[in-house]
Amino acid sequence: MEFVFDCHQYSRKTKVKLIVFEFIDLVVIWWDQLVTSRRRNGKEVINTWEEIKTIMKKRFVPKHYYREVYNRLQSLSQGSKSIDKYFKKMKITIYD
Repeated sequence: MEFVFDCHQYSRKTKVKLIVFEFIDLVVIWWDQLVTSRRRNGKEVINTWEEIKTIMKKRFVPKHYYREVYNRLQSLSQGSKSIDKYFKKMKITIYD
């Protein structure tokens, strides 16, 4: 969605509509329940892409996800070298 928004000058309201239009399956049900619940409880309408991203991260991204990705990145390797050592060697080669 970020790429689409970068290419067009959509209003905040249009961005939200485009995002919701892309939802499928259980996300549609979750979204409908969220909007209904917020309306019933007198909470503000979600009207920006940033708000949707924040709410969706809380709902769909497990708390351990970032730690898991970090650990996977730390264990990457290129041949027999760790990515960190490989990257340092590339920098030295590029700047020599």
